[in-house]
Amino acid sequence: SLLWNVGWALSATLAGTVMQRLILLAVFVFAGWYGWKHYDALLHPAPRHEAVVRNDSGEKLVRIRLTVGGHTYVKEELDTGATVAFPFTVTTDSKFDLLWEYATNTMVGHWTGGLVAKGPMVARHTLTIRTGTGVVFESQPL
Repeated sequence: SLLWNVGWALSATLAGTVMQRLILLAVFVFAGWYGWKHYDALLHPAPRHEAVVRNDSGEKLVRIRLTVGGHTYVKEELDTGATVAFPFTVTTDSKFDLLWEYATNTMVGHWTGGLVAKGPMVARHTLTIRTGTGVVFESQPL
């Protein structure tokens, strides 16, 4: 009976050690696979453009939607005088599409324009929403 208990305890300890080693091996294998698959993105991240939306309209804006390169970026509220920045990448040359609403009335604003080049140069694109004149677009290299 004593021999049985010692044997059982020894086998349970060995089984626990083997299981711990297998889990540790699985973690290392996963980390190696992830590093292999994402090596370039981890060590050499792609340069990113930056879109900055500035509210100079004199009113609070709501439901701001900026679409560029097939991706839509959202800001639910933007106070007057405030800005919001969206970092992004594009796979092809693309235009901006900006939609917004005013918090105090039912007016809806819409603007399409500007150009984002796919090339290696990245830029900061500033879209300033103004009262009456619409959107002023500026682009500066980063």
